[in-house]
Amino acid sequence: MEPFRINLSQTKESGGRFRRFLVIMAVSLIVVSVISFAALYNKNKTTEWIFILLGVYALIFLYFAFAGYKTKLFFAGTDFAIEYQFSFFKKMPNIIIWETLTKIKLGPTYIIFFKKSGKGKKIHIGWLPYAKVIDIKTNVKSFAEEKGVELEIADFKKN
Repeated sequence: MEPFRINLSQTKESGGRFRRFLVIMAVSLIVVSVISFAALYNKNKTTEWIFILLGVYALIFLYFAFAGYKTKLFFAGTDFAIEYQFSFFKKMPNIIIWETLTKIKLGPTYIIFFKKSGKGKKIHIGWLPYAKVIDIKTNVKSFAEEKGVELEIADFKKN
């Protein structure tokens, strides 16, 4: 089977998620800076500590912004394994080897890989654009059929 690689770094949804993350980080930077300023200003009349703390908070914010901007998000599959990276902060991608699988369950917004050890690995893909979700599910389904892994397709039922 032909290996596939789906680039998720350029999707609008991941861009929006990252922007929301940066806004939350910026707001928390401001709140923590104000709290630190209020706590330290009354105790010591030296303002150097306040600027050092604000500098540290700003550096932490810049690190998170840079780390998130540089991260390559993807979902890939080969004859040996499925590999994916959905997180901004994990350096190594997650790998699921085909030979360790007994069953795969495809849900509306998730994929569950059941391993021979009895554990399952659930991947949430509902945050991706619909076209990417369909592409990922189609590729996983075709690989599972070729590898002889049991495949279960979950129905979406409204209660």
